[in-house]
Amino acid sequence: ADAEFMAVHVRNSTEFAAAASALRDTGGTIRLRRGWYGGELVVGPRSARPLRIVGGRGVRVESLLLDRTRNVSVTRLRISPIRQDAWLRISDSRRIEVRNVLVTAERTRYRATVQVVESSHVVIRRSEFRRCGNRSPLFSNCLHVKHGTKHMLIANNWFHDCRGCDFVHGRFGYNLTLSANRFERALPCRGMNRHRCGHQDLVSFWSGNRLLVERNTFGVYRLGAAQLYLIGAVDRVSIVNNVFRGTDRKVPGYQARVAIIVGSKGSKRVPRRVRIVNNTILTGARRIDGYAGSIRMSGVYWRLQERRRPLLANNVIGLVEVPHHVCSVARRAVSNVVLRGVRCLGRNRLGRVHLDRHGRPTAASNLLIDRASRSLGTRRDIDGHRRDSRPDIGAYEYRGAKPRD
Repeated sequence: ADAEFMAVHVRNSTEFAAAASALRDTGGTIRLRRGWYGGELVVGPRSARPLRIVGGRGVRVESLLLDRTRNVSVTRLRISPIRQDAWLRISDSRRIEVRNVLVTAERTRYRATVQVVESSHVVIRRSEFRRCGNRSPLFSNCLHVKHGTKHMLIANNWFHDCRGCDFVHGRFGYNLTLSANRFERALPCRGMNRHRCGHQDLVSFWSGNRLLVERNTFGVYRLGAAQLYLIGAVDRVSIVNNVFRGTDRKVPGYQARVAIIVGSKGSKRVPRRVRIVNNTILTGARRIDGYAGSIRMSGVYWRLQERRRPLLANNVIGLVEVPHHVCSVARRAVSNVVLRGVRCLGRNRLGRVHLDRHGRPTAASNLLIDRASRSLGTRRDIDGHRRDSRPDIGAYEYRGAKPRD
């Protein structure tokens, strides 16, 4: 109520700067009137009292910098180029929330990016990222996380239709959660150099400690490495209750090749203590280099202690042609069902699982229902439902009548 009482309406960058200065100690609300805001809007060091930056229909901001600030929320803005690349930069700041923001560079030759650097307790939720740099000659990342960022939540966002870019990319410090997001269609750009247009991983992280990837839906990419690519020193990772789809009706005739890659082929440092549990992985097709499998783990794991190798449990896995880079390097491979190819040894199976078109189990899913390892699995499924005492394999817990044995 206090923040709403201290409300200032602005119509250009000069008035924004004056409002940010006036509310530096008291907190309050800056409301942007309809219009285009070129140049850079800046919020600098300020008191602990909350500041809200609120836009609305017709508000278009080219650049917003939150620099060494705290307790700021940003909502209902469109971050989009006017005469140059568009940015929302969060730098050396803490307790920042970005909500209901559209980030797009569509119909321009520029980029649009949210960049988080050396910041903590940052939340990005319920926002849309699309066409973040389709026509830019430079590398584009819709959301770019840089060194030192910690305690970050990326939740309930929609990333889609970006050509020649990664949706989420970077390095973080400690504790990043990627939850309940949709990633759809990272595709090759056109008419530019091969290096620029050949990198479309949906999500890629190069370093960080304590990463949770939960309840997300991953769609197709074309020329990148994988839907989820973990490289180098990304440690204590949990990949749980996600769905990886290999096809998309809007990209007919194409099938994504690899869902998860853990460890780069040319790197001696690999992610440690990775859990891949209760996922429904339908992605799986032969890559250009000949590899055929939904998951690929680095051979470097052979040289690590078992406790530092990945755990693979309770997953539906679309394709395993050669188990060397999947089952053999894992610390344990338990209660997984492979749809095509060969199964892992031990308590793993191969066969049809009879999912519906959304990837959910049906009454005919005998290989999944009541077949998961309870001790290694998750307490809730992708929808947040509590799992049964005899849980199911995959991201979804079956909610219908149980089939008879």
